[in-house]
Amino acid sequence: MKAVISWVVLANARVARVYEHAGPGKGLTARQGKTWHAAPLRTHRDRAGVGHSIAGPGIRAVEQTHLRDLNDAQFAKEVIGHLSKAYLDKSFDRLILVAGPHMLGLLRTNLDTPLSAALLGEIPKDFSNQPLSSLEAQLGELIAI
Repeated sequence: MKAVISWVVLANARVARVYEHAGPGKGLTARQGKTWHAAPLRTHRDRAGVGHSIAGPGIRAVEQTHLRDLNDAQFAKEVIGHLSKAYLDKSFDRLILVAGPHMLGLLRTNLDTPLSAALLGEIPKDFSNQPLSSLEAQLGELIAI
């Protein structure tokens, strides 16, 4: 019988890492080649522009786009794209997402139907600067480590 493979994705807005869990008592192991980094943050070239008002001779400032939010959303979309491809290739059976609330929300909005069916659970905390043992302690509620 084939072991049930679970992938635990530990992500923040700059980097996402995949850890594999192959069954009770086996712990988490880092997957080689499954670490993704966000593109460097772009900056605005100029100040916010000024547009003329339709209502009269007054002018108003044009709101500047928040590039960090756009970059975070693009990175979340890329991560989910990699995970979807790996799931369709049958690299794993179950998925657990671990990220801060902002990044978790971005990842969640990009989930497609097959990948959301494999989603076993979510942990809305940023463990990117914590030791792996603290993550394993939190995962004990979802899977037997």
